[in-house]
Amino acid sequence: MPSAPKRYVYARLKSEMRVLFAYCSYEGQGIEYLSAVLKKAGHETRLLYDPRLFEDPEGIHRHRTLAKIFDQRRQMLRLVKDFSPDLVAFSVVSADYVWAGRTAGLIKEWNDVPIVFGNIHPTAIPETVIRNDFVDFVILGEGEYALLDLVESLQERKFDYRIPNLYAKRNGDLVANPPRPLIQDLDSLPFPDRDLFRREARHFEIGIMALGRRGCKNACTYCSNSVRGRLYFGDKCQGDTPYLRRRSVDNLITELREAKAKYDFRLVRFNDDDLAESEPWLREFSGKYRREIGVPYKCFINLESISETTVNLLKESNCRDIRIGVQSINPEIRKNVLRRYYSNEQVAQAVGLLRESGIPFLIDHLLGIPGQTEKDLADTVKFYLDHPGGFLNVYWLLYFAGHDIVGIARDQGIITKKYLKELEISPFSGTNIDRDLIHPRRLFKYQNLMWCFNYLPLFLTRFVLRSGIFRFFPSFSLNLYRRIRLFLRSREDCFPHPRDGFELIHLRRRREYLEHVFLKIKRLLYFSWLRREK
Repeated sequence: MPSAPKRYVYARLKSEMRVLFAYCSYEGQGIEYLSAVLKKAGHETRLLYDPRLFEDPEGIHRHRTLAKIFDQRRQMLRLVKDFSPDLVAFSVVSADYVWAGRTAGLIKEWNDVPIVFGNIHPTAIPETVIRNDFVDFVILGEGEYALLDLVESLQERKFDYRIPNLYAKRNGDLVANPPRPLIQDLDSLPFPDRDLFRREARHFEIGIMALGRRGCKNACTYCSNSVRGRLYFGDKCQGDTPYLRRRSVDNLITELREAKAKYDFRLVRFNDDDLAESEPWLREFSGKYRREIGVPYKCFINLESISETTVNLLKESNCRDIRIGVQSINPEIRKNVLRRYYSNEQVAQAVGLLRESGIPFLIDHLLGIPGQTEKDLADTVKFYLDHPGGFLNVYWLLYFAGHDIVGIARDQGIITKKYLKELEISPFSGTNIDRDLIHPRRLFKYQNLMWCFNYLPLFLTRFVLRSGIFRFFPSFSLNLYRRIRLFLRSREDCFPHPRDGFELIHLRRRREYLEHVFLKIKRLLYFSWLRREK
């Protein structure tokens, strides 16, 4: 294992520490909470933001040549030099681990500043992540107070290796500390530091993200909640455990009221895994949100929480977009592979209630699940034909390191040791490995067919299915849909429809979307000119 970094302890005491957060593509609400806690303690924070123009796999435009032209690594390194941070903190999800490693390596070459990795990927495989030369520390689980302890320990003359949640290197050895208890009183946390991202990118101004609770009643095998829950509660993280914590409605409304006065936002996205899991909480929230905020909002809802009452409360409070996860129509796969417990009758009832309410809703559905057969896909098509209404978001199952679904796939012989090693670097789709039951080309055909549900009238969709035309749909049709949908919609309201994507970064009107792109390009060109002048 690499030896300890040169600079763990500062030779002089400092009144405040400078922490530079590194993130890419999207707004990171977790980083905003971390920054707020550090600022409350008197420290200074800044964001190293990489929009990854023409590179982001989730973006509308991808182009290798343009990605190289608009690469921002030089500007990012200049920011590191100008800000002169005492610690660089990376919030790392598995999909961005390669980017984080590349960026951290460049920073280490430029300046041997201590670097800490946190979030779900380091939490899942901390011992693997900390073995990298460019990582000095790893923080597991909830990181607000672990990061604060780390910063203040670096500020002192002697570093404390006993900080809970922290993995560190000490004279070539690994120091691994257990996590501290979860934060039960979420109202005690300061409101997230939204200025951190708005200072770096104008397109974040369209709306805000908010969080009313942490944790989830479910522990789905493919979800990060299973990893975090297992860290604190072992295999008993499912159900109504202390892992699921709620903020008070008054505390949440106060945050939104202050944010509205400051940012005058046009929409809110609640990142709760299930905004409707508590009917009494939702009832109180619905009335106060409608009276004091009133801005349209999006949210995630667990399918089992959908009832006539909850749907009415959501509609009354100006909910304009709901996302639910069905994932599979096969009950055995749902129960034994995904660890989701509900019946197809519950799915049909929930879809019917949402359709009758008139609230646009989006249905997540997985392809490439271990044990999935072509009959399952045919049954899925039939089910959604019989229960239409929502926008079908059909995507591939991704295997992430440390998640329970990986063990299931390994036991079934789907994932070999070779792929297990690759998972430590980057997630990959089951279509790349599971060729025994369904060939990936067949999965693409079914995916394209189900995407047709979103763009064709129901009678045309039925015709396409019966005629077998979908067998000849080229795979690029899916990308074609994604590229044209933002430019074909012309409704005047500013609230994005599910067809325009679920992220706040996606804008509705063509002129707004083009402005969003060209402002980024203009800014990069300006930095390039500034660099040449210097």
